[in-house]
Amino acid sequence: MTLSIRCRLAWAGSVLLALPALAQEPPADRRVPLEPASWPFTAIGRVNVVKGPAHRGHCTGTLVGPRHVLTAAHCLFDERLNGWVKPHQVHFVAGQARDRFAGHAVAEALRIAPEFDLRREARPAPQGIAQGIAQEMIRRDWAIITLRDALPDLKPVPWRVLPGADLPGGLPGAVMAVAGYAFDRPYLPVIHRGCAVRIDAPVRGQLTDLCESGSGESGAPVLLLEPDGGAALVGIHTAVLGAERIGTAYRGRIGAGVAASVFAPVLEEMLRR
Repeated sequence: MTLSIRCRLAWAGSVLLALPALAQEPPADRRVPLEPASWPFTAIGRVNVVKGPAHRGHCTGTLVGPRHVLTAAHCLFDERLNGWVKPHQVHFVAGQARDRFAGHAVAEALRIAPEFDLRREARPAPQGIAQGIAQEMIRRDWAIITLRDALPDLKPVPWRVLPGADLPGGLPGAVMAVAGYAFDRPYLPVIHRGCAVRIDAPVRGQLTDLCESGSGESGAPVLLLEPDGGAALVGIHTAVLGAERIGTAYRGRIGAGVAASVFAPVLEEMLRR
């Protein structure tokens, strides 16, 4: 469910034009399968959305509180009805590895980011191989799922606000990664470790990453993995900038998403209740 967006992107002082890959060999895939047997990966899971008997999809979400899951807002939008799904249509499965999982619960409530508008009439005209969303919507593409039942046996992933940071620069031993449930391994997460992330780029509240990802990884955590075993979520991955098409799915090498500074105040308020 990752959106494909074409735009000009400032990265480390350069301007890149991300275009669809056509009639060429796909680059080597730097994502590798991950067995989610340890934290923080036990807190990452599939966000399953049932829109009808023959209309099902999934994205990726992260447990950030006993009953709260962070994901991409566009994952909760029903294209056929041109509106948001109901909570009972959403089911979070944490740490899924084939037929095993660490915990699961159905949603009780959905909190969509303010001013995030995915209605057909609000979107730009289709370009290239996919229809995207307006550039200004990327940093608003987040949602918080409140689960009906808490998952007390699972440790949530904390978030960290790092304004304007170029990561992992300045953090000795730290590694950046994106991990999620992609279209080509929907029941086992994949991870790209060792990529680079810029916070507040190209605009405040957005992040840009050089992490590989595919459809299904929308909402995946952009993780700061520390050498002592600690981890923090610095944002979420929601879109690819330019993509190659693989069947009905997409895969990209440049991603975009939402920086933690955007959703942190709402999460803090919700967790205080």
